[in-house]
Formats: sequence, C-alpha cells, structure tokens
Amino acid sequence: LRKIKYFFQYDKLFFLRLISKYFLRLLILISIISIILVIALLAFGIDINIKKVPKINYSQFPIYVPSSGNAEADSLNIISYKKTFSKETTYILFYLKDPSKDYTSWKEKLHGIESNGWENPYEARREGSQYWGKYQMSEFARTSIDLGKISWEKWKNNPEIQEAAIRLWVDILYQDLKNDIKKYDGKFLNGWSITESGIIAMAHNVGAGATRQFLYSGGTNIPKDGSGKDATRFLILGNSNEQSSRRLDRWSVCRRCICPSCCSRRCSCCQGSSRCCRSCCQGCCFGTCCQGRR
Repeated sequence: LRKIKYFFQYDKLFFLRLISKYFLRLLILISIISIILVIALLAFGIDINIKKVPKINYSQFPIYVPSSGNAEADSLNIISYKKTFSKETTYILFYLKDPSKDYTSWKEKLHGIESNGWENPYEARREGSQYWGKYQMSEFARTSIDLGKISWEKWKNNPEIQEAAIRLWVDILYQDLKNDIKKYDGKFLNGWSITESGIIAMAHNVGAGATRQFLYSGGTNIPKDGSGKDATRFLILGNSNEQSSRRLDRWSVCRRCICPSCCSRRCSCCQGSSRCCRSCCQGCCFGTCCQGRR
C-alpha cells in the first residue's frame, strides 16, 4: 500500500505505462493468433465471408403441409408448424392423389363425416331432419334423383336404395360443376387445396351454388352447413382418386338399381345387367317409387 501511495504521489503515470505495456503485448498476441487462424481457414478452403445472415420472413412464403386425411390431425399439425415457424405464415394443406383411394373409400370417408357414430348408419336421421341415411342426403338431393316422394321407412330399410342414390347424386353434382372443376382442380385458394372429389364432397354438403361462391371468392367466402360447421372440412375428401371418386364408369345408374321390383321389361343394351345408359332405357320403369317417370 505504501508503494501504491508513493507512485500516486510522485509518479502518477507509472500505472498508465504499466497497463499500456502489457495491453500492447496482449493486443499483439491476439493479432498474431487471428492471422494464423485466417491463414489456416484459407488454406483449407473454408469460407470466411462474415456477413450478417438476414432473418427469414416466413410470412412472405406459404408453407405446404401434406394432409393426413384427418381434419383434427391436420389442425394439430398446423398448430405445431405455427409454433416452429411463424403465426403469420400461410399454411396450405394439399392432398396427394392416391390411386388406392377409390369411389368406395371416398364414400366411406363421406359417411365418416355425415353419419359416424350411428350403430346403423342407414338409419341416421335427427328428429324432424330432412337429411336422411348414411350419406345424409337432403330433400333436394332426393328430389333431384326422382326419389322425392319416397318414405323414410322405405329409405332406411333399403341400403341398396341409398347406395344407388348417392351414385346418382354424385353424377348430377359432377355434371352441374364440371366446368368449375375443370377450372379450379389442382389449384390453391386461400390455403385450401382444391380437387375434383373435394369440390363434389363440399357440394354434397352445402349445394353447388354455395360451393361456387367459395370457389369464385378465392376461398374467402366459406359456406356453412345446416349445423353451422364450415363446409371446408369436406375438402379432406380431396385425396381420393378423382376419376373413381366421381363415377364407377361412364354409365349412369339404371333405375333398376333403385327399384329392382318395378322394372317390367329389359332393354337390349342392358342385357339383364343392373346398370344401363338412361338414354337407351326409355320406358322400362313404371314402378310407383319413380312416380311414373321414365
């Protein structure tokens, strides 16, 4: 302490000279080490271009997420992505076309949304509801296929009627929406992947008109069904094989499929089969369930 007091009293620059001396030595040592490191990096061809990496703005780029085919799982997946990347990012669910997912699997997925939980889905109907059966076909849908006057008892007790009816209804929806399908199939609207079978599924739920409004609005006008749920949940059916989800083949379903007991004769093009082209089957059905229509 006496020495420190002495230097402060008689030689105040001593400490400055002492610090400068060792500081310069340390600075020179650091410089030499840095030069050696730079030479070593250059010798091994390592890029030493030190620039600040710009932060990626994920909100400018949409992220495409493959759909699992399950709406709840897809929602949880999107939440996980938002935690990892950004909440402001647009996440687009897309559906991979799978040839193994044919018309039958498409119908089963439709049934899973419409009447899941019923012990006998063919008897699915809420009290007083106009939506009947396994596929919850509306009164308008039944009328469109000339089954508007069929009774609930006959509908629920005849699964073959419901299976034939959904095939006819899908064909009607396709014919009504085929121009829109051609225009929008394979596109993305407001984060939704649009496919042929997804469009038909949505139209089954809320009708062709509401489906067109959704398409024409770029996916911003989201229709709701009778239960108040978003019809976009039917777009998960878009990962079906498009051709087989629309129709089993080029032929329409003959009325004999719907009312096998009321066909009094068979036309030559049918050759006794259960399917035929309607245009060449004129006058072969006179049963009461068809209300006398051909």
